[in-house]
Amino acid sequence: MTAIIGISAAQLTVQVPNTISRNGTYVGGDYVSVVADNGAAPLVIPITDTRLVKTFVDQLDGLILSGGQDISPKFYGAEAEAELGVTCEIRDAFELALLKETLAQKKPILAICRGAQLLNVALGGTLYQDTNSIEHANLPHMQQEQATQPTHPVKFEKLSRLHRIFGSSAQVNSFHHQAIETLGTGLKITAIAPDGIVEAIEKQGVPFVVGVQWHPELIANEDASMNRLFQEFVINAELGSLKQLYNLPSNLKKSVIAR
Repeated sequence: MTAIIGISAAQLTVQVPNTISRNGTYVGGDYVSVVADNGAAPLVIPITDTRLVKTFVDQLDGLILSGGQDISPKFYGAEAEAELGVTCEIRDAFELALLKETLAQKKPILAICRGAQLLNVALGGTLYQDTNSIEHANLPHMQQEQATQPTHPVKFEKLSRLHRIFGSSAQVNSFHHQAIETLGTGLKITAIAPDGIVEAIEKQGVPFVVGVQWHPELIANEDASMNRLFQEFVINAELGSLKQLYNLPSNLKKSVIAR
């Protein structure tokens, strides 16, 4: 069976000049292509009524939380600081509901950049609102080089899922100015940058819930190890789908197989 991978979308909130587009939903094309290239069906999830979240997640075999705006500090009990960037509270609220429902249904999650930060917040963690306020942070985490150019290394925790995929270290790109501060419940730090900034987290005791601070979808074409991350994610989604099918009543199982 082909796994269906939901990809959370960003919200266009301003009018595009000389067009009728004023309230659109979008994701970067690299998210879509890397999912399709690994044999799964990408499904872009618009920001909409949170009451529809369960309906979305029921149809999915896995969820990618995409990158984007800063997360509003109100969702982790903090006040906005001067360095806070653009936020979208409607997106924050919808994605938090989407994430929590996916966790409740025990489906695989790959959280990317903002997504990793949101995963931490959803489980009770907090964020640094700007890496420039962190005394030991001395790497350019908002790189000026091309998006496909890795700019700094990360080191992976032994015995972690990411260590099995990447080995002890990898070179990554970097497009963030917020970072994980206090770790959420049930999460483990599984990669750090040389300056101590958290670069990856994993939820313990579940098949696949991984957050990475970099953008692997932008370098998966050039870096086989980055593509292996998506392969592993899709495999877990496919296995979850097969388990759900196996547990269906026989009459429903025949209906699904016949499609």
